[in-house]
Formats: sequence, C-alpha cells, structure tokens
Amino acid sequence: MVGACRIPDPTTAGDFLRRFRTVHDVEQLSGVTDEIQEAVWSKLSRHGRRGRKKHELALVDLDGHIKPLYGVQKEGADFSYDGRWSYQPLVVSLGGSGECLKVVNQPGSARPSDAAAKALEEVLPPVRRHFRNAIVRGDTDFDRSDVYNAAIEAGAYFAIGGRLYPNRAAMVEAIAEQNWKPFVPRAEREEGSGPSRHVRTPNYRRQKAASRGFRTLRTVKQWVSEIAYRPAGLSSACRMIVRRILIEENDGQGALFEHFRYRLVLTNLPRSYTPRQVVDITYQRCDQENVIEQFGQGIAGWRMPVAEFMGNSAWLQIARLAWNLGKWIAQIALPSEVVRWEWKRFRRHFVYIAAKVLKTGRRLVVRLAGSHRFLPDILTPHARLQT
Repeated sequence: MVGACRIPDPTTAGDFLRRFRTVHDVEQLSGVTDEIQEAVWSKLSRHGRRGRKKHELALVDLDGHIKPLYGVQKEGADFSYDGRWSYQPLVVSLGGSGECLKVVNQPGSARPSDAAAKALEEVLPPVRRHFRNAIVRGDTDFDRSDVYNAAIEAGAYFAIGGRLYPNRAAMVEAIAEQNWKPFVPRAEREEGSGPSRHVRTPNYRRQKAASRGFRTLRTVKQWVSEIAYRPAGLSSACRMIVRRILIEENDGQGALFEHFRYRLVLTNLPRSYTPRQVVDITYQRCDQENVIEQFGQGIAGWRMPVAEFMGNSAWLQIARLAWNLGKWIAQIALPSEVVRWEWKRFRRHFVYIAAKVLKTGRRLVVRLAGSHRFLPDILTPHARLQT
C-alpha cells in the first residue's frame, strides 16, 4: 500500500540503533516526538474533542520500571536494589490518556527519581502551554526537593507520597485527636453511592487463613488530617496530608492487637482541595502501572534489543512514538473508549484488518470487508483525518 519494494530485514533494526552513539542523538529523536505531541495537543484543543481544553488539569505521573537483562554484555547495566542485573528506566506519562511524555533509560542501580527533576524541566513547559495547569504525581521515591522545585519553577502543582522520616513521625504523633476526620476510600464510596450490579463473593483467602491459624492483617478504620510542613530544600511550606490506618492483627482465634500505620502525601495544591480529594488524586496515579505493563506486553517496549546503552535508549524513544501513535489516533478520531483499550485489542480491531488492495490504472483501491465489527468506526475517522 505504501509502495515499498521490499520489507527490511530484522537485522536492520540493530544496525539503525547502533548509529545512536551520544546523548545528543537520542535527545534529537525524543525532540521530534515532542514536536508531534504538541501538534496533536493543539489539534485537540482547537477541535475540542474528548473535552481537551485549555482549562483542564494535566496529570503528570512519574514511575520507574526494572527491566531484568539476561545478556552479560549489556552496556550501562547494573544490579538493582534486589540484586537483578537490569536497566531501570524512568517513565513520565499523562494520566487519563496514557500518553508517554518521556522515557529515560538508566542503569539498574540508579533510582528512578534521579532523572525526574531534569525530565520535569523538559516536560512541564509544553504541558503548561496546552493545559491550564499540571499536577505532578509520584510515589515515595520521588519525595525529593529537586522534584518539588522543578514542579514549582514550572508553575505546576505536585502531590507526591512522602516518606515517614523520624521528624515527620513526631509531627504526626502530635496531631490532636479532634483534628482527625473519618476517611472512606474512593472505591468504597463509589460502591456505596449507587446500586450494586453484582453480589460480593466471600473472601475465601481470609476464611482459609483463619481456619489454619495464620496471622492476618485487616484494615478496621481510616482517618485523615493535615499539617503545614516545609521539606528541606524548599523556600516555603506546603501541605502534608496524613492518612491514619487502624490495623487489626488476627491469628484465627481472635484479635491479637491493634496498631496504627500512617501514609503521607506532600502537596502544594490550594486549600480548595480537601485532604480527601488530595488523597484520591494522588492514588489515582496507580493507573500508570497499566501503562507500564502494556508498554512492554503490547509493543515490546522493554525489549532492549542491542548491547549498546545509547542504542537501547533510542529503542525506548521509538517505542514511545509507537505507543503514542495509538493514543493520538484514538483521541483525535476514534471513539473515546478506545483510549483505555489494551494494545492487543486496539491492534486487532484497527490495525490487523482483512482487506483487498487493488491497483487500477493510477489509483490504489482498498476494499474492506463489510462484516468487520468496527467498519463504521474506521471509515468515519479516515474521512476526519483527511480533513
């Protein structure tokens, strides 16, 4: 269909990747994807599809991924915290749409947060040009002053899980009892707000553990509170949201004892966001795990096919472009539900399509099978993309 006289040999991929020898080469490839991404965002804002407008908040999620390696000659690899010979890339994605904003390859011994500040300095300015504001989200590994300062300097918000250092633990213990407000997790609130569509099945694991006398932990109740706190390296104080969890330990014969656990969230979101809303926003970032999993299982983005570190870094940029192409097409032309599809389903419905390709004179005619389930959803986006 594209007029190619032959299909390139698979070994061509390795030859191509080995031509990326410096960091500048990889950054140039990443910059091309960034330009296309901004063009797509401009098109979405202009047409107003999918609710993408200037007044919305962008959710910028940070996380790392350990990619175990089985070759001993992988340049730049190192042992991770759990002893695996690996790379540990940093993934920066856009919550909701699942677009990959940036991916940075690192040795296995590096922390994902080591590259987070520089990545935010590059990602947040274009995000701010197309969104009213942004919220940077991450787990406790990103509880660092350089990450906070990168978000503040870009004029963005942050909501990041905090580590329970001794000084923070002392502040939490000093919170008066009347300042704790009851907290119900978002899943339980949504479940109780409407009619149940199915009957909850019994917890067989808990029943089996009780019959065998195993020790189990059960969340009894939760509370939430807030205190002012200035992390080291920040010029002004921010909000520290504290979630207190009452844990009951059981050995099958009855409750042994109860104890509290604490979870922290550091944020500079305005006071209009209640502590409960801040907790909800922060923990919705866990959806990024699905992006990371599909990035590897759907398009083989974690393959790392060559021995050179820069070549594998270039592979990640190519995988990022392939991943985003599906997300961009889904946002611009396809039904809104397609954005949340797994890559395998997207590929089977909109990529692997039975068709006849006919050459008549100087024209190329593609005839699609009328029995295809999503044929109307293919023809309509095709006409839209032509305009």
